[in-house]
Amino acid sequence: MKRILVILTSALFWQATTAQDSASARKYDWLPVITYSAESALNLGAIGFRYFDLSKGKEDIPVSFVNMSAIYTTRNQLFLESGNQFFLSNNDRINGWLYYFDAPDRNYGLGNDPSLLLTENDSDDVLNYLNVTVARVGFQGSYQKKVGEKLFFGPTVNIENVLDYDPIPNSFQILQGAEKLNRLQSRIVGKRVGLGLLLTSDTRDKIINSRRGHFLQLSFLANSKIFGSDFEYHASRVELIKYVNPFKNHTLAFRLIQDWKHPFGSTGNIPLYGLSRPNSRGYFRGTFQDRHSQQIDIEYRLPFWRDENLEYPGSHFWKGLGMVMFVNGQQAYGETGSYKISNTNLALGGGLRVLFNKKNRMNLRIDFAYGLREGSNGVNGRQTTFSFNLSEAF
Repeated sequence: MKRILVILTSALFWQATTAQDSASARKYDWLPVITYSAESALNLGAIGFRYFDLSKGKEDIPVSFVNMSAIYTTRNQLFLESGNQFFLSNNDRINGWLYYFDAPDRNYGLGNDPSLLLTENDSDDVLNYLNVTVARVGFQGSYQKKVGEKLFFGPTVNIENVLDYDPIPNSFQILQGAEKLNRLQSRIVGKRVGLGLLLTSDTRDKIINSRRGHFLQLSFLANSKIFGSDFEYHASRVELIKYVNPFKNHTLAFRLIQDWKHPFGSTGNIPLYGLSRPNSRGYFRGTFQDRHSQQIDIEYRLPFWRDENLEYPGSHFWKGLGMVMFVNGQQAYGETGSYKISNTNLALGGGLRVLFNKKNRMNLRIDFAYGLREGSNGVNGRQTTFSFNLSEAF
């Protein structure tokens, strides 16, 4: 689902020049999006953030926000997504994510080896994934109460219903790796409902674009028929992010995500969209998917601007630019093989940043990444990804 940029330059400059020349507390940031992809044709929509000062001016309470994205394609496909982080006080926080997707996706099959090979509709092109269209609706939410210094604990819920799943080609022929798809056939359509607990340690200086501090989150989620789930399994997750400010406003950021999924008893199963699916830049999400996964990201952020020198005319938008360099690794394992460091799939890349909002350090993010795994994009091919969004990757 590689997207090709069509019209973004004018929107980028328009938003950058209106956002950077004021240090006032803006209530929103938004950007129109026009892109094109072979799978979905023309894509029209917008992405944005809406800020809320629930702290009533207290500097020690992070800004609350709702982010939203809405994309509609000329092939009647729809992407709707909204997340929120509300900091009610120093003692209470609420997080949520609501989404509806009716759009193309790729099924690479089960495992850490992207060795599936097939042709579609008698085409000569050899792919290592099956093109499908999927309709999914879901919700995630959590409430956490302060239980210690920068430590929060509380309940969480995760609900998703895969309403429809259909291959896009009228016919396809599998040349290699049929078992990668066959092992998922009965584990796609249906709902998963999970309840669990969340523990968070958070010392970040800024939620949207941190320069120092850490974010550590431990979660446990049980999906059971007791809650109305069609699939029964439990999920554990550890996410650790560390930000280091080596000098001035530069940032060195590290992230580690470890996922474990285990079916309940002999009858339990893990659905396709409940599998551990690492999501580092450089590879399409789902290229590697299994019961467990590990993901590591390292990023160096180099702004060309300084906080004390942001009051400049809008025509000098270039003073709000910055760049990043990153490397990451990911692998999925468990049902199809064990964990091995040598099985890590590496990627590297870089990107451009445009300062949108001085107060919240909100950036426009434009990243290009190159996957180093040979064969990840068909026979002898390597994947590349292009991402465009507001806010940092982590």
